[in-house]
Amino acid sequence: MADSRPTDAELLAELRPLAAVIADKIRTVPVRLGPGGTDDLLSELTLAVAIYCGRHVLPPDATAAAAPPHLTETSWRIETPRGRLWRRYSGCRDTREEAHEDYAKTVEWGGARQAYRLVRITTTYTVEAEHTPPEAT
Repeated sequence: MADSRPTDAELLAELRPLAAVIADKIRTVPVRLGPGGTDDLLSELTLAVAIYCGRHVLPPDATAAAAPPHLTETSWRIETPRGRLWRRYSGCRDTREEAHEDYAKTVEWGGARQAYRLVRITTTYTVEAEHTPPEAT
């Protein structure tokens, strides 16, 4: 016995979640008059459909190989305003506890005269090019 083809109602039911993603973007992304007015909508739609396909259409392991993990580093530093910009006031600390201790001491020491903030810095490294020299014989 041959497999029966899905009915139109079954096909529509399967596409309903994707249609909801598209409808949401059409409803929420503004469109400007003039040249390039639909650029934001087009890019938001493209991204939303790509995410939907990655989550619901592709096999579970398809995206794992395409997106290897990237190394990240987190550090903390104290900044103070100089002119209209916040500038580095202290060196970076590797742990949150050390940074909070430094921040408390800094505010205690100079808090009446100066504004300070504690900033967490998260850096992601992505290798864009790599050269491996040939092995010496």
